[in-house]
Amino acid sequence: MCEMQRNIKLDNMKAFLIISVVFGHSLEFMCGVKEIYGAVRAMIYAFHMPAFVFLSGFFAKQSKSSIQKVIIKYVFTYLLFNTLFALTPFRITSPLNFLYPQLVYWYLISLCIWRITIPVLDEIRYLLPLSVLASLYIGYCPAADRFLALSRTICFFPFFLAGYRADLNKQTDDNHWLVLLCLFMCFVITIVVNRLNIVPVKMYEYIQSYSSTGVGSASGILMRIFMMTISFAIIPCLYILMPSRPSVFTVLGTNSMMIYVNHIFIIKLINHFFPLKIGNPLFNIAFCSIITIIICFLLSLPIITKAYSKITDHVVKTFTVDDR
Repeated sequence: MCEMQRNIKLDNMKAFLIISVVFGHSLEFMCGVKEIYGAVRAMIYAFHMPAFVFLSGFFAKQSKSSIQKVIIKYVFTYLLFNTLFALTPFRITSPLNFLYPQLVYWYLISLCIWRITIPVLDEIRYLLPLSVLASLYIGYCPAADRFLALSRTICFFPFFLAGYRADLNKQTDDNHWLVLLCLFMCFVITIVVNRLNIVPVKMYEYIQSYSSTGVGSASGILMRIFMMTISFAIIPCLYILMPSRPSVFTVLGTNSMMIYVNHIFIIKLINHFFPLKIGNPLFNIAFCSIITIIICFLLSLPIITKAYSKITDHVVKTFTVDDR
């Protein structure tokens, strides 16, 4: 989701992740989170945003843009799309309450905070284990939910830090069958844990405190450790398995930001005017899959990204203070 010289392998990974994001939201808002839908959603949520945040950390390290320009760009994007969504009937808080992000727009606030703080925080010894401990601790705090995306900012920071410190430019000769087996086992474990009601699917959102989710503190800590372990295991597997050659889906990764900030409008509209009434889970999942692909390709049209880039470039130029 960040600017740098194009890397096809990473674009393909972003394409897979943005499809997962849109599909996860399609499933959630059109079908709910019970039974098989909850299991599929748990599997998706186990990796899609942790992996996206990981890549955001990597791109932050590679980016040539100044922190000033990056912050202006993402703050503007947040204020614009968060406000537009808040003006719809689907909003979750007041249109004037910018401190509580609407649904998916938490990521933009968190990204700004990470980009501002990472140059200083990265100098701290043992920062990665300390950040994991912070993510476990924040689960004790019911007040740290959607306010400035505080809970998610802290909980996802270990993934951002890991990506910031990662070297993804090295060539790997890993055994793909072994990696595929590891990935498969992670998904199986996640689904089994969900079906046995060991980890509530809402836990994967990293918003609510342990008590607000209905679990005890000790249980919540163990669940969060499990989820983060699974996520950290899945991320390298996905990267290794991503193809290095472009495909028809690569454009989705190239234009993932426009898909991310716009897809929730379309999903909400479809669910409002054409709610799913079919009881067959397989049909509903297939329908959501088709909707997901259509939304992703529609919003990935280059004309959309180019038009918005012109707007953000103008905004950044207007508000950037000349360092000379």
